[in-house]
Amino acid sequence: MKIKLLKKLSITSAFLVLIGCASQAPTTSQEDQFKVLPCAFPDGTEPTPAPDWICNPNFPDFDLVAVSSYQQSNMGYDYMETMAISRARNKLAREISNTAASSIEDYREKTGSLRTGNETNMSVDQIAQKIKANVKLNGSRVLNKARNYKTGAIYVAVGISTDNLNSMVDQAIGVEFGSDSAEFQRFKASQSFDKLKSDLAGE
Repeated sequence: MKIKLLKKLSITSAFLVLIGCASQAPTTSQEDQFKVLPCAFPDGTEPTPAPDWICNPNFPDFDLVAVSSYQQSNMGYDYMETMAISRARNKLAREISNTAASSIEDYREKTGSLRTGNETNMSVDQIAQKIKANVKLNGSRVLNKARNYKTGAIYVAVGISTDNLNSMVDQAIGVEFGSDSAEFQRFKASQSFDKLKSDLAGE
């Protein structure tokens, strides 16, 4: 009799333990809270899976790539896409101009030459603004597009190939140096110019 009672108590205890474990097991929604997505769209209140290029915009043969977006709009998809592309190109122009301006400033400090064009006292920011106004992004390409269907936002990646990037930099900096081609050539032969190209290429 005692043996039967002990067996019943053991079975009952094991059953209660199983119930307790089951009640403590995390639900699917709880598990999702701790998952780290490989890449997620940066907009929205909750993580939404995104293509890898959103987080790592690396495209073969394109040294400089910018990813930008535009929110859901009543103006329609085409308008949103145009605005996202415009923002990405503006990012590219800003990166080229800022990097080029810093490179010119570095060149002037190392060589003692304060002359760039006809202006001697321009700050890095002023040079950057001048170069940005003259950067032509005709060679840029839309490399990919995606949409966050939870928020409606559209994302685009716009890139510049190595050859186009070099010609854009030459054109933009050529404007800054003005008609002083000899000074321009000296700058292109300097380490500052080499660093400019490697910085833009992400090397």
